[in-house]
Amino acid sequence: MNIIPTKKVLPLFSSFTNSDIQISSDEHSFYSWHANYFTLNRKKILVLVNDLSFSSIVLADINAKNKKELITYIKMGIEEVFSYSDVPTVQIKKYFLKAGRIELSSNDNRALVTIANNIIQRIKCCSEDIDFSTILQPEIMKVLANVPFKSQSPNFSFSTEVVKRELNKLM
Repeated sequence: MNIIPTKKVLPLFSSFTNSDIQISSDEHSFYSWHANYFTLNRKKILVLVNDLSFSSIVLADINAKNKKELITYIKMGIEEVFSYSDVPTVQIKKYFLKAGRIELSSNDNRALVTIANNIIQRIKCCSEDIDFSTILQPEIMKVLANVPFKSQSPNFSFSTEVVKRELNKLM
């Protein structure tokens, strides 16, 4: 699984290993996630967006102490956001098996960076919904899962539909 961070967010991923794989700009992989963050009340809100489904993981208050557990939080976030697609947990486990270990990668796909930034702007609009008592933000993630997105295809799609379709392919 590849995490593609912006330069700004790279320090949060300092403990991650770098991948030798360069992802092509036209490849929308179900196993790649773009990462960025914004600051709210002097706390970092990390947002990861899946390259294919645009599923979003929102993690609040990522700091030096809890960035050591970032891999665990990312996996919990993926399980949470994929569960909104009403798929069996066995299929989510197959996703993790096929995805492999989490590594940092890079690409030059500006469209996905723009989509991640649009999601961040949407979260900022309802920033009062961020619960700083927990790192994983399931309420915000559930709202984002039901927002239609449009990429290179002419049709809009919901992340839950794309996740369900892709996870069913793993059977």
